[in-house]
Amino acid sequence: MKRYPIGLVVALLMASCGGGSDGEPSAPLDAGFAKTWSGPLSMACPGAGTTVYPAGTLPITVSGNDLMTRLACTDGTSLNVTARGSGSTATWTGTFRCPPAALGTCSTWVFTRTSVTFTLNSNGTLTASGVGTLVGCGTSIDCTTSFSGT
Repeated sequence: MKRYPIGLVVALLMASCGGGSDGEPSAPLDAGFAKTWSGPLSMACPGAGTTVYPAGTLPITVSGNDLMTRLACTDGTSLNVTARGSGSTATWTGTFRCPPAALGTCSTWVFTRTSVTFTLNSNGTLTASGVGTLVGCGTSIDCTTSFSGT
């Protein structure tokens, strides 16, 4: 049986799996992500309904496998985040907690976003789909957010 140097075996495995030597995605993000996107944002929470914000903007810059943007709350509070990915998809995971806001009879609702996936669609539009939790007045609801940009 022929023996191969371990370095060669590892290099071949990394090449065949499409990953870089340091865990980087193999292809950079599509440069088409880089612009200020405009469109509606919606937040759907089972039992609490869906809220649609008809006009929003999402500025995005790209560098290699990093997508930089700003996540925002309804009061204007925002957080700069970096999503990682390759090609037409990038994902951010973390914790972004919005200040308390009133909803119905409860004035202490807090939305905490935990992930967002950004997708550059083949028709040139952007979809940003997120998940988070809405907590207030003794209730916790898992919610989804969606932004559709042109």
